[in-house]
Amino acid sequence: MELQSLQITVLLTCLGLMIAQILVKDKRATHILFAIFCGSVAMSLAKGLSGNVIGTYQYLIGMAACITCNGYWLLSRALFRKENAIKLPHLLFAGAIALLIMLNQGFLFASNSGFIQTNDTSMFKHVLRELTVLLSSSILVLSFWEGLRGFKHANNTEKAQRFLFLATFGGAVASSKVLQGLFIDTPMAKDFALASITFVVVASTQLQILWQDKTRNHDSEAATSASTKALLHQQQIKPPLENTASLDESVLAEQIKTLLLNDALYLKANLKIADIAQKLGVPEYRVSNALRHNLKARNFNQHVNALRIQHAKKLLADEDKQKWTVLVVGLESGFASVGPFTRAFKAATGFTPNQYRQRLSQTESA
Repeated sequence: MELQSLQITVLLTCLGLMIAQILVKDKRATHILFAIFCGSVAMSLAKGLSGNVIGTYQYLIGMAACITCNGYWLLSRALFRKENAIKLPHLLFAGAIALLIMLNQGFLFASNSGFIQTNDTSMFKHVLRELTVLLSSSILVLSFWEGLRGFKHANNTEKAQRFLFLATFGGAVASSKVLQGLFIDTPMAKDFALASITFVVVASTQLQILWQDKTRNHDSEAATSASTKALLHQQQIKPPLENTASLDESVLAEQIKTLLLNDALYLKANLKIADIAQKLGVPEYRVSNALRHNLKARNFNQHVNALRIQHAKKLLADEDKQKWTVLVVGLESGFASVGPFTRAFKAATGFTPNQYRQRLSQTESA
């Protein structure tokens, strides 16, 4: 295969994969970053293919090829980090490298077009190029590190995915450096090797993303299946518990009486049916059923208030507690404040607590 044919093949492959990522319905960061990476690589290849035709304008195309190594670093983070993969500092670092690449290409365009004199800016050109090379090399190391970190604690599938990444990416970087040295006198052979390496990296990365998508979908389906089985299991064991509850409803009613009377729970302010259900380890509806069917109560609050009012009557009749205010009597009987106590007491007896106490005093005096 000729060099140009290979480069066109890789270019079309990158464009096709970029479009494929755009068409993915449930996009993740990996799809978006890989699409950007493929687009940038495509622009880099377009620059090389069009150089002989458009001349210095190829550098304007090269400015769009500014998200290659830096884009691949972000992609590697998205591939292997489950949380906080990409944050603002990472975007700024990758953006700084993109800016340097664009400045380099813009400088080449301006100098080759005669807009600036190369001799006057040789130091700037040298510093700009060396800084770009330094940061690009550093970010390649960081990309390799993303596949390496956490390898020991990964499961077998994740280890296999990381191994594919490390072998492909590490092999591509090492091969490109070696081949550039070997083919320094044969530019076409060097370009052919670099295009081949690019194709391998792009194809391998697409395989990596598809593999991870399949693994994620499998894990999601497994989690859903486990949840469904757990729900079905709960539904299967529920009927026997309900049958047992209906048989032992009278026993449950006795347990409720013991808690309310012997343990004096009815004197606890803000007592709820959920408190009783929790102590007995049964659903709330079973407590309600036992109260209605066995203790002849309309509802839980009515039953508890009836017990509290009986207790309040004893306190109001106690000669040693005649100095207690209605508020104190209500609080000691389990009511949260004097208002609910007075209303409940009058609804049950027809008198307010003070009226009830006065009637007791008059009866004793007579």
